[in-house]
Amino acid sequence: MKFSKTDNTIEIDEFRKGLYQRFTAPLDAMWEQLYIASSQHYLINEGDKNIGYCCIDDKDYLLQIYLKEAYKFLMDKVVLSLVESKLVSSASISAIEPVSFNACLFFSKSIKANTFLYQYSNRPSEKELLLKVVPVLIEDIPGVKTFLKEQIGFEDTFGYTENLVERKEVFLLKESGDIVATSECRLSDSQAEVADLGIIVNKDYQGKGIATQVLKQQIIRCLEANRNPICSTTVDNLAFFDLFNVVIIHLLKEGYHMQFLHERHVSAHG
Repeated sequence: MKFSKTDNTIEIDEFRKGLYQRFTAPLDAMWEQLYIASSQHYLINEGDKNIGYCCIDDKDYLLQIYLKEAYKFLMDKVVLSLVESKLVSSASISAIEPVSFNACLFFSKSIKANTFLYQYSNRPSEKELLLKVVPVLIEDIPGVKTFLKEQIGFEDTFGYTENLVERKEVFLLKESGDIVATSECRLSDSQAEVADLGIIVNKDYQGKGIATQVLKQQIIRCLEANRNPICSTTVDNLAFFDLFNVVIIHLLKEGYHMQFLHERHVSAHG
């Protein structure tokens, strides 16, 4: 079993189409467009054939792995090879692809939930008095980047905001010149049935119901585009759990961090 670094996006994209067909729930845009996109991709070689791929980040976390249908029975062997070769120390992965999830689970010595993905429950959303949530324009980009850094410590140095502005997928709410909130409504290119929502409220304006109103507006935007709204958050974001309950969003899936064993541990799987 060999693992070869690759920038061959054409071959990886073909493999990824197969992976997405196995998903039992959507993959959120933040994970797909930031973490997966910025990770190192490897082709998985068995003999003289490329049988799949995997993605590993700069912390040696396995983020995604796929084997072609005819080779998925080798998933345990592949994960073990990654661990024994010390290419990975842990996995940050969800249960939406059961074959890879279970293989990682088998070789883990610890596991804990780290993210939750929620989905709108398909009940009609009330069209209330709407806040003036407007698309972010090119001239707004510097202010939005400053807002992101100040509010959540996210420093956008790689064009993330510019891309969302170009796609018309990021919005803001202002009051007296201050950014009160930003919100994203990302229409997935790889999963045509979903749109991924995100919201950040200025710390000085939290606790006033603004997040609820903005999220409801974005849900309406998604439904009008014939998309199913999804939204993800970390396990420690208790305020978002309350918000999701208010706007009738239910838990769809969890993401987990697994720490791998480094000694050989294959007795149960042969």
